[in-house]
Amino acid sequence: MRTFAFCAAVLAGALLIAFGSCRMPFCPTGEDPFVIIDKPPPPAGGGTQALGEVVVFGWRGGNERDPRSVRWMWSPVVDTNGVYDPAFDIVRDLNEHPERYEDKWSKWVPYGSPRGRATTLGDDETLQMNRAHIFAVQAMDMCGTTTAQFNRGTNVRQFIVSAVAGPLLTVAEPLLGANRFLGMSMNPRSCEFPADLALNFAWRADASSYGGEIAGYRYGWDVADINDPNAWDVRFSLAHVSAPPKAFSAGTHTFFVEAIDNIGKITLGRIQLFIVPFTMERNLLWVDDFPSSEFTQIDYVLPTESQHDAFWLDICGRAQGFDPALDVWDAYYMHNSRPPEFSRIRMYRNIIWSYSSNNDYAAWDDVIRFTPESMIGSGPTLVTNYLSMFLAKGGHLLTEGRADRSGGLAACLLPTAQSFPMNLMCEITGNQAGCDGDRSGVNAIAYRDYCVTMLDKVIGTFRVDADMPARILRSDCMIHAVKADDPVAGALAGLPDRLDLWEEVTKPGRFFDPMAPAPRPGGFTYVEAYDPAYWMDRNSVASQPCFHPMFRMRTRNTLSPLNNSAVALVLTKHENVVPPAPGAVAAKSFHFGFPLWFFNRTQVNQIVGAIFKEWRIESGE
Repeated sequence: MRTFAFCAAVLAGALLIAFGSCRMPFCPTGEDPFVIIDKPPPPAGGGTQALGEVVVFGWRGGNERDPRSVRWMWSPVVDTNGVYDPAFDIVRDLNEHPERYEDKWSKWVPYGSPRGRATTLGDDETLQMNRAHIFAVQAMDMCGTTTAQFNRGTNVRQFIVSAVAGPLLTVAEPLLGANRFLGMSMNPRSCEFPADLALNFAWRADASSYGGEIAGYRYGWDVADINDPNAWDVRFSLAHVSAPPKAFSAGTHTFFVEAIDNIGKITLGRIQLFIVPFTMERNLLWVDDFPSSEFTQIDYVLPTESQHDAFWLDICGRAQGFDPALDVWDAYYMHNSRPPEFSRIRMYRNIIWSYSSNNDYAAWDDVIRFTPESMIGSGPTLVTNYLSMFLAKGGHLLTEGRADRSGGLAACLLPTAQSFPMNLMCEITGNQAGCDGDRSGVNAIAYRDYCVTMLDKVIGTFRVDADMPARILRSDCMIHAVKADDPVAGALAGLPDRLDLWEEVTKPGRFFDPMAPAPRPGGFTYVEAYDPAYWMDRNSVASQPCFHPMFRMRTRNTLSPLNNSAVALVLTKHENVVPPAPGAVAAKSFHFGFPLWFFNRTQVNQIVGAIFKEWRIESGE
């Protein structure tokens, strides 16, 4: 190689100087540099999209190596005579006759500079409303090679300038869920909310669908005049993305929040709250949400309606002041599968809810179902989970029932997410690898109030990952449960060390007879499991600090991945909240991922005794 004291080469209009030796940059052959326009998000199919009067375009390098420089151009869709013609293929003409467009390009800008990754169109230029335009970006590499081919959906955007309603505003509150707003609708979302319970609103907005950017937010309570800046709690600022906690004792109050974009378009969100008291004057409500029928009992695969009623009425009758005429809500037979009204829930300190796994006939799923933030709508009424509010006000729950398939805590999931085991934080919209995307599942009742991270089943739809262990029903079914080695469960006086199936259920020839040959399961199957070790370890996930197992299952085959999984829980998230009623006490809540009717009566009575003692409602206390 020849060496000069000084050598120079002009590449792409730049003077490259090196002393001692002159090294030429590596220039791969057959690969022209290009960028991919990724802001605003591309339309499906790469066709024409509607954008606003001011558009922020952004891009990234499309090659393994980033480009050295970029330039961009825009134009109305005009033909070769300069006449507007939306049917003219201007991108094809750009590729075939680039010389016609040379005067439209900006100057070359270093890709690594702030202006080399994005630009705003429409702030200095006038984009004609309701007309088609193109925006293109050309790249240059270190060797001076430039983009030779332009394609819609890659380095060209074709768009029509249209009027936009404003940013898409999402307003969330842990107990109310999330709701979306668009434009300046003055119709508020509305719901009832407990007195003296703090509201914690947070929000975000997105203007990228039409090429805009959010410029700021402001919020206020009971704003009298939205056009008066002084009526709001704060001025517009990007820093205002949440409001301080606020509680009300009575009345009707409205929360206002606005998002403004870079061209002054505003979206208003309004949430109207009717503040209601929790009187909690009655001791115990039983929600009978496990519908059955009357039939000749043979194999004990299900209780008859009268058997199930007698079981729970006997248990509830142990509570002080329980009146079957007042304190039973028969969801299916008396209320057309509707859950109790919020006004009814607010009357009680303690609730037992027996649920079914058939969501077509049950009310349980209508109360606890959670809509991920990425899938929320914008209806006029907020759909709220009042059991979370009940817990937050110091109420106590005992929830139990048939938890196979879609039953149990899985009823809070949309069908797309009911593939098990599943991670409530990371897979609220469906199974995936990793934890990217919608993480709003942390606000679902199963995660937030019951402190469960992962849900699993004995019978259900199972995921198909390559390393998913084989799930075999006759191996996974439950034979019995044992008291968990957990300090919280251990502190509950009177819990049995073991929970066995009822002898009537396991008699020879009956459905859950552990000795019955296939196709009988050989054990109990109406079971939901929580934070199973095999999948928690696989994903290097730890249980939440508030996760407290009460009983763990023993499977028919000890090699089953479900063996020793938690199936009953002590709920401590709100254990220190005293209900707002005379004589009420702070206490724990409880959840069973199976129906207690199928289990040993003496042991069940011991469990109920421990729970009622915690709640201080046992007759004679």
